[in-house]
Amino acid sequence: MSLVLRYGSAALGILWRDAEVFLSYRFRFASQIASTLFTLLLLYYVSRLVRVDIFPSPDDYFAFATVGLVIFGVLTSILGAAPAALRQELVAGTFERFVVSPFGAVAGVLSMLLFPFAYALLNGVVSLLLAKLLFGLSLEWPSAALAVPAALLGMAAFVPFAVLIASAVVLVKQAMTASSFLVAGIAVVAGLYFPVALLPGWIEWASDVQPFTPAVDLLRHLLVGSPLEASAWAEVAKLALFAAALIPTSVWLLHRAVRLSRRRATILEY
Repeated sequence: MSLVLRYGSAALGILWRDAEVFLSYRFRFASQIASTLFTLLLLYYVSRLVRVDIFPSPDDYFAFATVGLVIFGVLTSILGAAPAALRQELVAGTFERFVVSPFGAVAGVLSMLLFPFAYALLNGVVSLLLAKLLFGLSLEWPSAALAVPAALLGMAAFVPFAVLIASAVVLVKQAMTASSFLVAGIAVVAGLYFPVALLPGWIEWASDVQPFTPAVDLLRHLLVGSPLEASAWAEVAKLALFAAALIPTSVWLLHRAVRLSRRRATILEY
């Protein structure tokens, strides 16, 4: 138990450090909120142009796209910001502290995911509140309250992909392009801004073999009442299985990447 407490305390210390660094840029959070507001404004007026059978009214498409925007922000934060922070640690020379400390490089990298995880959740809540207050987004109550645990489960299924990108950063030092392509690909095959039914048949299968599509569908169902093809519990089971299978695998691969970099004596290079 004492070991768990020590590791937990160290992880929270890294979370606090990352939060303080983020807040040291005084207008960073405000500028990101302004960016979110501008994107919501753009989506709102684009939705006024949508006239298709699948969306009975412009407000239906706005609700559909807004949830997609929130999830895109989560993906960008977890899959992009966390590996970028690791890369910055290598460039600044501060990753050495993890390597030589009892906490270890693997635990250090995993702990660096905590702040992007927390920030993504906060940013998603703020985005939904802005859409509700300024653009009249209709949220489903009380099911919207269940979106928080559903989002946490979805993030648990997303995290292994961030760990895999971090493993690539440890090995080859440059993996941000892969992160950008991954986020862009997910935005297409998971239906963040348009239904996956519109995808051509040769690529539509990709929407069923990753955890992002069930997370998107479940959150849309809970937040704005979008219908589900399967039951909500089936979507929850998919996310739980993805998380249970991928988290241990990705952590093991990160451990192997650290060991290989140590053996090559490249772990502190950038």
